[in-house]
Amino acid sequence: MQAISPSKLFSYAIAGVSVCAGVAVVTGLLHFNVPTQVRNTFGIVLILMGIYRFLITYWKPKPSKWRRLTNVDDEEE
Repeated sequence: MQAISPSKLFSYAIAGVSVCAGVAVVTGLLHFNVPTQVRNTFGIVLILMGIYRFLITYWKPKPSKWRRLTNVDDEEE
């Protein structure tokens, strides 16, 4: 099994913090002096952003050996 790269670890951490902050805002643990609708909207946006960040990090394509060994991009004329 390969070790996780620092950039992936950082991305997963940001996704986790975003989801946790969104849940805390929606449930009222983090209280802001704003109307309830604004608080709920902000919380939902944070949750969705965290989910998006996790999925993008998880499904990011890995560079292939073939692409690195061939100079396909250099052959443009």
